[in-house]
Order: sequence, then structure tokens, then C-alpha cells
Amino acid sequence: MPAVAGLQAAKENVELAVLSAIEHGQSTDIPLAARIASAAILASADIDAERSRLYLDLILISLSKSAPEAIEATMNSLGYEYQSDFARRYFGQGKAEGRIEGRQEGRQEGRQEGRVDLTLKLLALRFGQLPDATQARVRSAKDAQLDAVVERMLTAQTLEEALGPLY
Repeated sequence: MPAVAGLQAAKENVELAVLSAIEHGQSTDIPLAARIASAAILASADIDAERSRLYLDLILISLSKSAPEAIEATMNSLGYEYQSDFARRYFGQGKAEGRIEGRQEGRQEGRQEGRVDLTLKLLALRFGQLPDATQARVRSAKDAQLDAVVERMLTAQTLEEALGPLY
């Protein structure tokens, strides 16, 4: 499938431009995919409204996860909304899934930061002000390592003893 990236070529054969955008939408060359999609979108704006809306939906759905950001900013500035029920449902589902994943990742990161902060606070209360290098080691520790530090802290006589393998 040829890469129809030029606006003139896309206007000369809108259907080929749309197929090109669909075919190259998953390309790892995101700038190329965005150029092809943009050309197809602009070319399809000159045809009848019903086909234009369908083509826009098809193009936007076919883009890789990174390319839509490049196109979506342009489409949002034009006030574009998905026209077909399928596209609205598909896009809405993706947004909802993304929000759920984002919340889960955010909670997990927040819990990890909280564990690190609590461990640092407990170490400082027990052993005094912590050197920057020690704080950095604790901040880069994995969950299991933090658990081990907290457990050793209960019986350790020195900071080095509490930190064990981290030190």
C-alpha cells in the first residue's frame, strides 16, 4: 500500500488516501503515520458529509496509540466529535480503560511513595538525619527490600545494620 502523505495526492484519490492512513496508522514511524492521516483527513473534508464522517472515524480508530495525539489536537481544535455510534463507543471505551489504568498506576505509585517516605521517616527518627546517598538508596529500593529494611530496623543497632544489602 503506497504512503499517500501529500495533500494533493490525497485529494486526487480520497479513498486511496484513507486506505493508506488505515494501513500506515500502526506504523512505528509516528510522524509519517500522522502526515498520512492528516492528508487523508483534509482530503476527506471536501467530499460529501456522510462519507467524510465515516472516513474520519476509520482513520482515527486505525491510528497507533501514539499517533492519535498528533491528530487529535488538530481535530479538537476544529471541534470534531466521532460521528458513528461504533466510533463513539470504541473511543469512549478506550478512554474509560485508559482512565482506569491511569488511576490504578497512580494509586500504586502513590502507595510506593508513601512506603518510601514512611521508611525514611522511621529511619530518621531511629538513627538521626539520613545522608543524601542513604535517602537515594531507600528511594530506589523495591517493595521487598523496603519490607526487609523495616523489619531489620526494629532490632538494628546502626543505620548500616538496618539498611543491610541496600548499604
